[in-house]
Amino acid sequence: MENLNNATSIDSMNTLHVYLHEDGLEFNDANGVHQGHIEWNKSSKIQKDFWEKKGISPATVENVHTHLCHQHFLLIPQKYDSPIYRIGFLEKALGEEALIGQEIHVQKILSEAANLLFLVPSEWKDLLSYWFPLSQITYQHQLETLITQSQENGLSISIQHHQACIVLRKSGILTLVNIFPFSKATELAFYIHSIRDSYLIKWNSTSIHWLGDVDTKWAEELIPFKIYTPIFSHEA
Repeated sequence: MENLNNATSIDSMNTLHVYLHEDGLEFNDANGVHQGHIEWNKSSKIQKDFWEKKGISPATVENVHTHLCHQHFLLIPQKYDSPIYRIGFLEKALGEEALIGQEIHVQKILSEAANLLFLVPSEWKDLLSYWFPLSQITYQHQLETLITQSQENGLSISIQHHQACIVLRKSGILTLVNIFPFSKATELAFYIHSIRDSYLIKWNSTSIHWLGDVDTKWAEELIPFKIYTPIFSHEA
């Protein structure tokens, strides 16, 4: 399983790891350091120049592995999931309009005997196919990694481009799974504390777990709200 914020950009198998979000695409180097970002609406010439300047030739990339942190998802027990009824389940959970221009992808979460259904915009897929016409392109929702690597008790969090993946377990039981978009640290802190209050989490350094690195900027802004991060801690 790849670490959310430490995937290699191009590994020995000629696999490019990229991260997709509403604004565009970004990728890291082998050390997890951010190497580039390109918006979806750039011209073909700018797109071509972008990859050339990064030293990436589409012809040499055999696999493109995409990581998504997208709000349009549904975690459903496998015994209730069926290709025949998936659209109906998703429309009830997300709304009929949420499926317009989207493609459904499925990941099995064996530890929970559940399937993670998530949507990928068709225009994103078309553009990736245009950039890398010879590559095998696969899609992974970042919730899968967080669910399988979450701690037995407490809150597990991963942040990717103003979106927080949230997983809560109580005595090992999966209690909450969500994607929370935020633009300010205050919004994220309020949401985390609302979970603490609602589920009566004992607030200490072992009750909150971060998967992957936390941007120093966010960590500093969370200090006044007494949110535990790998960089700064607070006594309850």
